[in-house]
Amino acid sequence: MPYEIKNKLRGPSTLRVVDGASPNLTLTSFSANVGTENVSSVTITSVKWSVQPAVGSLSVSRDGVVVLNVAQAGYWQHDEAPIANNLTANVLVTITNGGTAILTFSKQAVYNVETQSL
Repeated sequence: MPYEIKNKLRGPSTLRVVDGASPNLTLTSFSANVGTENVSSVTITSVKWSVQPAVGSLSVSRDGVVVLNVAQAGYWQHDEAPIANNLTANVLVTITNGGTAILTFSKQAVYNVETQSL
């Protein structure tokens, strides 16, 4: 599987991307339950990555604008200054020449509690 996303209802979403994957994720991709949680925006709050040292890279784009472009391996976390550019745009994550990345997203959403079963 080139990518996997884990969503928590009323909580963060975690995306794992491997090798040459390029998922282009819409806001509904970050919903734990589309009937209950209507996600209106997402921001990146942390990134862990390891790509091929000499030739690999990880980039994240929002609405055609690159908001993150890194190489080699590292970790970035900053809940107080999240990466967004365009909060409502799709999130395009691209790993070139092999590697792995784990991204954590915070989200703003509207919740329809009437559809939840008790």
